[in-house]
Amino acid sequence: MREAFSRPSLYRARNRFAVVASTLALIVGAFTVVHAEAATTITGVDVSRWDHSATTAYPKGTPIDWVKVKAAGRSFAIVKASEDTNYRSPYFVSDYQQARAAGLVVGSYHFARPALPLSTATDQAKYYVSTVLQAGAFNARDSFPPILDLEGTGGLSRSNLIAWTQQFLTTSRALTGRTPILYTYDSFVRNTMGNTKLFTSYPLWYARYSSIVPTSATLPGGWNQWTMWQYTSTETTNGIIGKGDVSRWNGTISALHIFADGRKTGYAPPSAPNNPVVTPGVASATLNWELPTDEGGVVVNRYRVSIDSGLETVTPSTSFVAIALTPGNHTYSISAENVAGIGQAVTGTFTMPPFDANATITPVALTLTSVNAPTGSALTSNVVQVQLSRADTGQAINGATVNILVRPELGTVWTTAVITTDVEGVGTTTFKAPVDASITATTQAGVWYNASRARSYIRIKPALSAVLSTVSVKRTGLVKLRGGTTALLAGQKIYRQVYAGGRWNTVASSTISPSGRYVFTVPTNTKGVKKVRAYLPLTPRHLAVGSRTVVLTVR
Repeated sequence: MREAFSRPSLYRARNRFAVVASTLALIVGAFTVVHAEAATTITGVDVSRWDHSATTAYPKGTPIDWVKVKAAGRSFAIVKASEDTNYRSPYFVSDYQQARAAGLVVGSYHFARPALPLSTATDQAKYYVSTVLQAGAFNARDSFPPILDLEGTGGLSRSNLIAWTQQFLTTSRALTGRTPILYTYDSFVRNTMGNTKLFTSYPLWYARYSSIVPTSATLPGGWNQWTMWQYTSTETTNGIIGKGDVSRWNGTISALHIFADGRKTGYAPPSAPNNPVVTPGVASATLNWELPTDEGGVVVNRYRVSIDSGLETVTPSTSFVAIALTPGNHTYSISAENVAGIGQAVTGTFTMPPFDANATITPVALTLTSVNAPTGSALTSNVVQVQLSRADTGQAINGATVNILVRPELGTVWTTAVITTDVEGVGTTTFKAPVDASITATTQAGVWYNASRARSYIRIKPALSAVLSTVSVKRTGLVKLRGGTTALLAGQKIYRQVYAGGRWNTVASSTISPSGRYVFTVPTNTKGVKKVRAYLPLTPRHLAVGSRTVVLTVR
């Protein structure tokens, strides 16, 4: 998100039952999916005056072609409206109205300027709402509720900042009749606001720039779901000049339209699921239920289920199968969930009859996905996220063990890790790699599930150091540029570059030694200040990388 006067800092074999007793009682889903739609990622943009770059044709700012934005596959657009009580975006009205005309779901945001007295929150909320009413209405179809962009403290203490935010949100809700969205980023909630859980009744627009999808285990501030996730600030969209912010909607396109229907004011966790029925089987039981009477004004997008007060599991369906059950009495708990929160649970008991201990169980296929950023650095930790679900239903598998193998393209040193999945079937781990690497995730076969496997890949910028033997020398003096990289690149060409004419120019080459070292002699025939670096070009086994720039003064 962007403030008015400067650019921002911001930023998924058959086995005997005799071994069932030793199997973890996981919960798996049967195939009865609610609100079924194609699993398409719904994305949108947010824009401000910074997205209207000046060009020769438009020296005062280039218009956004919203028809092209829509054609590019974006589903929503959120436009900056105001900041403080003295700034209205000059492009707000035109962008908001043209985006709507192009068929996008539209929204607006106010860039917060917290200040004392706390009444400034009321003043800013009124200023924001009055600005938006110049372009449209909050109670229209395909219109987001008010949005507060909270990124700074304004010098307020934590308690005053929380109070200021609450006052802005309650005022904008009173003025519009709709529950506002809160936009903020991870460290701001965790650190600046002390990870307060006071705002979980408001939809979260979560800023975290990553390819790793946020989960309930990783969200700050007590939120169980994000409503929107701003995952990048550097993605291009046809119709908008340059790179900019792009966010994902958490749900289907129909759920987006329901959420953005300003004619409805409801926004709350759903009521309890209706009419649960349990059908016992051999060492398992199938539970079915119906939708809640009240979905809370937005679509129920998943359920949370537990058996015998054990591991809770997320499922997108109104049916699931509890496995590895012993004869006797058992309990269940089922809660519906939407982006507003988790609703009241329906609970009950059921009885498992005796069964043949020699009965055979047919294992079920699983879907295992592995996701990581496409590129990374040898100097930093890279994140891999796995998600494990039942292949036929998409239900999460909680408490499962996933083995990770990171295998670099060069060398024989591999990295292993073990991940345990959570309530959403998700788990993460970090790893380092000196060069490009494959990441393999596997689960072992068992009584109830077949083995599963997933692979992903990451391209790496190798580590590359550079240091001058001296930073100042008389003309014709001896200067060396030395440094190193991973010994896996021994024998590869490395280049010395100097910065001149507005670009880096290659002036010499050398070969990386068996220990991963290199050395260049730097000419000192002419006086002046020279910017120098080492450079490794792109190869099939690693990305291109330049060392840090070192500066030499020749006197």
